[in-house]
Amino acid sequence: MEDPVISKIKSQFDKKGNPSKIPLMSGKQFFEARAETDGVYVDNLKKEPFLPWEIFTEAVNCIKENNGKVKKGNATNSKLGDPNLGLDTLEGYIASKVYGCRKGDPVFKRVTPIASILAWAEICENTRGQIELRSEEKELCIYENNPDSKSIEMRNLEAELEEIQKIKEFDQQTADWEKEVGKLRTELEVREKLLLEKDSELQALQEKFTKKSEEAQRLESRLIEKEDEIESLTEKLLEETENGKTLAEKISTKEKEIEKLEKSVSVKDKDLKTLAEEVITRTGEMRKIEEKLSLKERKINTMETMLATAEEKVKKLEKQLSAFEGEEKLAVQLREKEEFIKQLKGTLASKEEAFSRVSEENRKYKMQHKLASEGLRQIEEQKASKKWWKRL
Repeated sequence: MEDPVISKIKSQFDKKGNPSKIPLMSGKQFFEARAETDGVYVDNLKKEPFLPWEIFTEAVNCIKENNGKVKKGNATNSKLGDPNLGLDTLEGYIASKVYGCRKGDPVFKRVTPIASILAWAEICENTRGQIELRSEEKELCIYENNPDSKSIEMRNLEAELEEIQKIKEFDQQTADWEKEVGKLRTELEVREKLLLEKDSELQALQEKFTKKSEEAQRLESRLIEKEDEIESLTEKLLEETENGKTLAEKISTKEKEIEKLEKSVSVKDKDLKTLAEEVITRTGEMRKIEEKLSLKERKINTMETMLATAEEKVKKLEKQLSAFEGEEKLAVQLREKEEFIKQLKGTLASKEEAFSRVSEENRKYKMQHKLASEGLRQIEEQKASKKWWKRL
């Protein structure tokens, strides 16, 4: 025997139509419900629109266990066992009894369509925050909980009411079936006509389907070829990626070397500036030395000229001496001349030493100038090498 709660809901669908518009508690808004063999489908529960018949039976049992009135409960941002979603609420009771939820589990909100359908089926009264059985259902609940208080007349009355309800339901079902049969016959005639028209269209579609199948096979073969190409390209891409990583590592190493080179160049630049300053200073000193050297050379040239003149005079005196050996006066003059020649030779020797020192200093200066030029050339080459790395 079917549960009376389920029978009453199905009977209401038979009366009001399937699907039916179910009013919410305010009566101003509605949702659509459709009865099926396994339960009711509603359109205001997007994720889980199906409500099995068991859920309505257990909902009424929960209300009965709480003396005909129970809190609905609130599953929004709550878990089973929270103060506003206890097992003594309709939402919590259904979650535990029907869906097997445990304390601490989140609960999907279903109480709104359940309470609205029970109120629409005239089983309960749906009020704000709670739901309770209607007065006649409460009396049945009281008698069910206290079977000893039932009278024979009440039992007979219940049996009669049940028979009358069954007869009404059967009459209503018969009328509905007749209407449904008439509709089906009309639809069948229309569909037979449409079926004849669709046969020719079906043949044309079959031919198109055959062509499309052939095209699909060709496309599948092309797709397989493209997949092979994609695999090969993917392998190449992986290789290029690895090469790119290696190149990036090399570039990073080169950048570090360039940074070191830049630091070295900056140090060399400082050294070059210092060396350039020293070269400028030495150039000034060298100019002074060259001026002194030119002055010394002029003096030496003068002394050499004087020495050559003196030697000529000595030669003349020697000739005169040989002619006048007995004359003392000439001997004295000759000694004086010889002394003068010795002095000139000493002066010439000191001048030659000074000239050799100046020559040595000039040689050292030229060597320093050459080293400085070589250092400048190396620095320029390093700078050019640095620019080349930067272009990379």
